[in-house]
Amino acid sequence: MLLALALLAIVPGFPEVPVLASDTRFAPGTEDMAVARTVGGIASYTRWPEPPPTLRICVSGAARHADRLGEAARTAGRPVTVRRLGVGTALAGCDLLYLGAMRPAENLGMIRAMHGRAILSIAESDPACRGGAMFCLAVGASSLSFRINIDAISRSALRVDPRVQRVATLAGGGN
Repeated sequence: MLLALALLAIVPGFPEVPVLASDTRFAPGTEDMAVARTVGGIASYTRWPEPPPTLRICVSGAARHADRLGEAARTAGRPVTVRRLGVGTALAGCDLLYLGAMRPAENLGMIRAMHGRAILSIAESDPACRGGAMFCLAVGASSLSFRINIDAISRSALRVDPRVQRVATLAGGGN
């Protein structure tokens, strides 16, 4: 699904909301920056029960595109801190969990550790979006898209603006 649309650029009630698109084109070599913009955009359309003044991003697993996640602040609309976690580390102090490649059992353990907590999850290495994360990135040579996992979002304490669904590919049968 190639959408060259900058949907949600002007959203009533959100005067300074960043652009969020399901298919973002970028110059080769700028994948990390495109990922940072997309992660920040997704976070900007997410509502926490108690909004964090600083978005605390925790990175776990072998993440290939996490080096510039600190720049997600531009599209997240708030300051961002980034820290790396070992697989299986406690998620205290995380508002967003960015999952890199890891064994399925390790991924499942991280997803289970989020249950009942207000943590947004974004997977970098699960293009089919079957590992339990709320959002799953598909990073290509010059494009970036994402899928959403409605089940994971609905079980979360977070609220994701439904307009995000319009620009994402639904995981699990609604393609």
